[in-house]
Amino acid sequence: MHISRLSLDQFRVYRGLELDLSPGGLRISGRNGSGKTSLVEAIAMTSTTRSPRSRADREMVRWNSGSDYGVPPYSRIVTMLTDSVGDHVVEIGIEQDSTNDQLFRKKFRLDGSPKRAHDIVGVLKTVLFSPEDVQLISGPPSERRRQVDIVLSQIDRTYLSSLAQYGRVLSNRNGLLRSFVKDRIDHRSARATNEIGFWDEQLVDHGSQIIAQRERMLLQLSKHMAQRSKGLISDRAVSVGYQPRLVVQVSDDASLSHHGRVQQIQAAYLAMLDERRSEEFRRGVTLIGPHRDEIQFLIGDRDLSAFGSRGQQRLAVIAYKLAETDLIASETGERPILLLDDVLSELDSVHRDMLLSAVSAHASQVIVTSTDVDLLQHADLQDIP
Repeated sequence: MHISRLSLDQFRVYRGLELDLSPGGLRISGRNGSGKTSLVEAIAMTSTTRSPRSRADREMVRWNSGSDYGVPPYSRIVTMLTDSVGDHVVEIGIEQDSTNDQLFRKKFRLDGSPKRAHDIVGVLKTVLFSPEDVQLISGPPSERRRQVDIVLSQIDRTYLSSLAQYGRVLSNRNGLLRSFVKDRIDHRSARATNEIGFWDEQLVDHGSQIIAQRERMLLQLSKHMAQRSKGLISDRAVSVGYQPRLVVQVSDDASLSHHGRVQQIQAAYLAMLDERRSEEFRRGVTLIGPHRDEIQFLIGDRDLSAFGSRGQQRLAVIAYKLAETDLIASETGERPILLLDDVLSELDSVHRDMLLSAVSAHASQVIVTSTDVDLLQHADLQDIP
C-alpha cells in the first residue's frame, strides 16, 4: 500500500499543494510552523477521518479560505493511493455549516462516490509516530484506549461500528442516570428497571463485542511487541496487557469461537451491571464497560510505567508502534504507511538507529519529517526521496 499523490486545498497553512510521492515515501525538512506536521496530519486524517492533533474541525480550515471566491470557509484533502486491490481516491471536505457559521462539517468521497466516515476508515492504513507518543506509557488510560481503537478500527469495520454505537448508547445511558439522580429515583423502582433495562441490553451487546475484539487483537499485538522488543531491549521482554474493567477472565482458548466468547462476556457484563446498579444510580454514571478498560505496558510481569526506566519506556513505545504495523499487515495483508513526524529529534542516536533500522526493514512507504535536515541523511533513509 502506498500514496501516489496528495492534494491539499485550504488545509491549515496550505493554500494549495499538489505532491507526488514515490512508493518509498518522502523526507521533509523545515522549520517549526512550515507545514510538515500539517501534511502528516492530512494523511492520518485520510486513514481515520479524524485529526490526531485537534478535535475542532475549524482549526484545519485555513483562516481566510474561500474569501478569494466569495464562498464560506472550506478545506479539502484528496489522496490517491494504491493497495493490493487497485487504485483509489479518498476525498475529505470540511465546510462551514450553512445554518451556523460556528459549525463545520466533514464530507467524504471514495472513488468519486459519497460515503459515510465509517466507509472511509482503514481504506488507507497508517501508523503514526509522534513526539507525544513518549507519554503513551505514563499517560492516562484514555490515551492508550484511543491508540488501540485507532489501530483496530483500521483493521475491522465491525469493531468501528460497535465502538460508535457503544458511544451513543453510553451517552444516552449516562443521561438517563443523571436524570434519575436529579429526580431521586430508586434503582429498584419499576420505572428505573424498565428504562435502564432498555439501554443495558444495547450496552452489553456492543460493549461485549468491543471487549472480545480488544482481547483477541491485544493478545496478537502483545506477541508482536514482545518479538519487536527483543531487538530493542536486550535484558527483559516488553509486552502489552489488556485489563478490562469488567470482571471476566481473559481467555486465550484458541478453540473458543468469537460468538462463544462474546456470550461469556455478556453473561459477566449483565451480572456486574446488576451488582453495581445502586452505585450507578447514586453517582449518575456508567461504571462498567470498555470505556473504563486499562491497557498496560509490561516489562517482564511488572508495570513498565512504574518499574521501567525512561529509556526502556521510549524503546517500548517504538516496539509497540512497530507491533501495530505488524498487526495491521498480518490481519489485512496490507503494510501500513509509516508516518514519522519529528520523532527523530526526540531520540538519542542509539534509539534513533534502532528505530530507523527497523523501519527500513519493514518495506512500507515512509513519510518522515524533521526540523534538522542532518537527521534525514541517516543511512537507513537514503532510499527515500
